[in-house]
Amino acid sequence: MLEATDISFSYDGTQQILDHINITLKPGELVVITGPTGSGKSTLAKYLSGFIPRSIHGHLSGSLSIDGADVSDLPISEYSRKVALVQQDVESQLNTLLVKDEIAFGPENYLVERDDIRNLVSTSLASVGAEHLIERPTFALSGGEKQRIVIASMLACRPEYLILDEPSASLDPKGVQMLCQVLLTMKKMGLGIICIEHRLNAILAIADRALRISDGSISPYDINRPRTNPWVAGSSERLTAGKPVLSADQVSFAYDENWAVSNASLTLHQGEIVALMGNNGSGKSTLVNLLGGILKPHKGSIYLDGTPLNTFSRRQITSDIAMVFQNPNHQIFERTVWKEQNLIHDVLDSEDEESIMRSENSLKTANLLDFKERNPFSLSHGQKRRLNISAVSVHEPRILLLDEPFLGQDARGRRFITQKIDNIAQNDGLVVVVTHDSSFAINHSNRIIFMKKGEVLLDGTPQSVLTRLETLGHDEYNNLEGNL
Repeated sequence: MLEATDISFSYDGTQQILDHINITLKPGELVVITGPTGSGKSTLAKYLSGFIPRSIHGHLSGSLSIDGADVSDLPISEYSRKVALVQQDVESQLNTLLVKDEIAFGPENYLVERDDIRNLVSTSLASVGAEHLIERPTFALSGGEKQRIVIASMLACRPEYLILDEPSASLDPKGVQMLCQVLLTMKKMGLGIICIEHRLNAILAIADRALRISDGSISPYDINRPRTNPWVAGSSERLTAGKPVLSADQVSFAYDENWAVSNASLTLHQGEIVALMGNNGSGKSTLVNLLGGILKPHKGSIYLDGTPLNTFSRRQITSDIAMVFQNPNHQIFERTVWKEQNLIHDVLDSEDEESIMRSENSLKTANLLDFKERNPFSLSHGQKRRLNISAVSVHEPRILLLDEPFLGQDARGRRFITQKIDNIAQNDGLVVVVTHDSSFAINHSNRIIFMKKGEVLLDGTPQSVLTRLETLGHDEYNNLEGNL
């Protein structure tokens, strides 16, 4: 049994992140931990997995044991064979250039026999439905594919306990279903599992018990409590599409020899909130990067107000189009939250009294104003995401492109983000939201574009697209409860 007793931790000695926490995890048990963004969930995961205090230092008290033996002083090389962690930022765990090497990396470091490594690579990839990715470069994977590969790489190390920090966050609905099957299989194998989640419904269905962290303290969470739809219904009905704003004409883009987007054509209008959906690796993020001018098409053209996007200056594009990447860490450039918030004003040379007031109001609404002098990288994953959105939208752009904006968000975070989305759409702007959440799409967007293997498969009203998906064998997108 993994047991943490009376754990308290502070990074700086003043703000208490964990406050006298006690937690146990038995072999074969699945425990779900939830709680508000920034409440200490990821910090607890880093402690239980050995990063604190071995790699991450601070003010720590309490004890940690496995099967009654104190393991606080075990070197990380020994401790990590017992307890493995899949972090919230899975990219930070990728060590090699090829998927097959990534899965083999852990067993090779533990001097596992060559034939056993081959078997571990094969079985670990199969367990997460990623056998087809074995020869792919890790840098060319989608966010959801990276998530699966990191989970597989941890399974290949055959730990006794596994901690997963928001494992379903980047997964498509079928991937979430597969994750649940993997977790059930691991439970039967005797692994003790802690799963930190905001998307509770699917995981709670297979959990043994649930806990909630708030203000550094931990308490039981009612596993049978009713869950409600977090999205406000009817918002899509008040939206009326206006004139065309952004379009793609027969656009294609390839990474190496793999076409991520193929002959994609679409037209996006004023006043629209568009949910861009599709399975992991279907080309959603690549298409958004093309629409935002981050990538240049290998074939076809992108148009802004009917004019080729590549004829606009970078300053013009930045003024009109704001974009938030899937990984919050890829979009942080300054040393304080306040400087990050106002970076766009420096870029556009638009800082004045009104812009400063908008920055303060935006940070306050995002629940980040108290952190204005903090280093952005010291924020939680969800807080970084809110800062990204606040910073890129404070100059009130016409177009907002969001790649999985709700990852790591509690109810308050979702409200802040949906308010930003609504404000732009209601002011004749355009918002494109990459998401796997059918509940958001049907309650908050007025259009779904569904991609498959780099192509636009379906484009229409949320209800019509979801109905058509069911007839095409993608009924997992109609499981609205599992998408919450």
